Amino acid sequence: MSFVSAAHDNARIDRLKTHGIAVHATIDSCVGNLGGSGSNASSFTCRARYLVAGTSYDEVVALMSTFAAPGTRVAVVADPARHSTIELATAVASSQSSDGAYLIPGLLGALFAALVGVFVRWCAPRTPTRDE
Repeated sequence: MSFVSAAHDNARIDRLKTHGIAVHATIDSCVGNLGGSGSNASSFTCRARYLVAGTSYDEVVALMSTFAAPGTRVAVVADPARHSTIELATAVASSQSSDGAYLIPGLLGALFAALVGVFVRWCAPRTPTRDE
């Protein structure tokens, strides 16, 4: 499942960078997300309205680093495969797909295969030797 997730994320990043639809969204509301200790805001999740191909959307703009007052316009990129999914334009510009996303799933898959091999060998019936 992790390989599928990594492949999906990489494809989404590439799709947003090459075919994403640049639009301006108007912030309706913003809520602070608390940090680890709960004493300060680590990011903000905002709701915004925007228009793509004549259709109006009201969606979440996640992980904004600064508060945006209602009425503020922000640059976002809409996913061409799913217009209801948006990301901040700055986040899309700074992101890149990575083959490193496959490293941990690959290592876990190899470890699993090795453990299965050890288990099968351990459970296999032993053939008696001539000395027994």
